Amino acid sequence: MTTQLTLPETESRFGWPLNKRKEHFDQCLKSGASKHSHEIKFQGTTQAFQVVAIPIQLPKYRMSNGRTASLQQEHLARNQGLAKDFFKSDPELLNVQEVQHEILLQVIDEEGLSKFFSDPANDQTEPIILDDNGFVINGNRRLTAWRNLYYSEPTKYPHFSHVKAIKLPHCEERELDKLEAALQIHEDIKADYSWDTQANMMLQKHEEHGMALQEIADIYKLKLSEVEELIDMKSYAAEYLRARGKEDIWSLVSKSEYAFRKISESRRKMSDAPSGRKELFKQAAFVLIDSTEKEGRLYESIPEIFQYLDKVQEKLQEHFKVQPAKADKGIDDLFGKQATVDISGPLAIEIQKSNNAAQAKLIITEVIKAQTELKKEAKNAGYLLKKIADANADLQAAINDALRPESTSNGVEDQLTELEGKVARIRKWLAENA
Repeated sequence: MTTQLTLPETESRFGWPLNKRKEHFDQCLKSGASKHSHEIKFQGTTQAFQVVAIPIQLPKYRMSNGRTASLQQEHLARNQGLAKDFFKSDPELLNVQEVQHEILLQVIDEEGLSKFFSDPANDQTEPIILDDNGFVINGNRRLTAWRNLYYSEPTKYPHFSHVKAIKLPHCEERELDKLEAALQIHEDIKADYSWDTQANMMLQKHEEHGMALQEIADIYKLKLSEVEELIDMKSYAAEYLRARGKEDIWSLVSKSEYAFRKISESRRKMSDAPSGRKELFKQAAFVLIDSTEKEGRLYESIPEIFQYLDKVQEKLQEHFKVQPAKADKGIDDLFGKQATVDISGPLAIEIQKSNNAAQAKLIITEVIKAQTELKKEAKNAGYLLKKIADANADLQAAINDALRPESTSNGVEDQLTELEGKVARIRKWLAENA
């Protein structure tokens, strides 16, 4: 387990000690240095808070930062020596703040904040917002960009030596969550937050801050069903990553929102299906998510797996030839007959195996392609004639090539009986529609 450094905080560029933060801020307010106020809606009312200029080193990053929820988990996954509660145990620690700074640098690079503020003409316009302990509630990304520029070239960016800030009164954590949502999230959440970040952020507030899902939906201006779906998608993505030995590496699935949304949607439609069938669908979908850049976005065919699952199962069984699980003897005794066995569960286990994934992927994509073509053909006016002609050709081939003494006759009579019944049905349709 990595040691969490506790160097003197005055040596840190990422936050003064708690008592010094509070003392400095209070002195600024009492000295009359504050000449301006800033209004925000907080705790249900619009309030005006005094704006003060504080040293850029003074504030600390808030660890419960929605935008970095997935990135924090991924950092822990990539740095196994860190304690699992690294970001939760003590946000005052120097190395915790330094790691959060590095994580935030990834975010500001994605959003172009460094480039924007690298022009000295672009100065701070609105104050950052701190809680009563000096942790940044709103403005973590801007503060990161300013610190990065000022610490690297202080003579070029002297205007970032101090930053404008306001401090909130003591309040509950959920009040800070609501403010964070109101200021920077609900208006642009779908545009600026990856789907996995949204899900992890909401789960964080649900599990750590005790917020009900309906309350979370309300503060982010979403429907409850949207929040529930995101969390459901996240659970499938987490399972997918674990199965591939990539637990919490969220960057691998951040661009696969469509795939996990379709898995979630399809699984809801399968609520009454046997568990083995649900598992087969899920594992088949996971196989397509594994597609390479050369193969293209195979995961776009996940809805077709659901649509053609019977055929997918049939073709997978033809290749892998797995054996059904033994029926439960207790169920046999209860109903007085052999319980129905389902091959889908064992098939789901088989295609999860790394040495079977490539073949399973090929079979699944071929089934989808073939079934899609058949569906297109079925819409053509000549489809009936074509399929009967195909069947006729197959029967002629059987006559020409299979009427030999060594050919088995077992089951042939049953098949002929079925064919005669189908021919009679077609003749009846012809008589009714001629």
